[in-house]
Amino acid sequence: MQPTNEVIVKLLKQRNKGTEDCVTSTFIATQIGLTAPELNSFLIDKKILRRYRKERKLLLTQDYQDMGIAKYRSRFGYDNKGQIFEIVFPVWTKKGVDFLAKKLQTTLEYK
Repeated sequence: MQPTNEVIVKLLKQRNKGTEDCVTSTFIATQIGLTAPELNSFLIDKKILRRYRKERKLLLTQDYQDMGIAKYRSRFGYDNKGQIFEIVFPVWTKKGVDFLAKKLQTTLEYK
């Protein structure tokens, strides 16, 4: 049995609480002429992010987890069998935007 929309909305609010002050990879990527997947690929190549395909997660690597540069948001999708799944991805704090600006050797806006 699939969860109702009310349950999904409640879960999203719970999981995403505390990320309201963060910006998405899309927001950052558009400032430098990239797409979010291109930016994420760059960050994976630099060993800042790691993709866990089976679990549908994109997480900071161990070296960056405790720096306060990102928090995590969730969203839900449906597979080709109609089963719901969760996707977890980073959103960037002000400290994270500054960190990425330095890594990308550019200036980035925050909000």
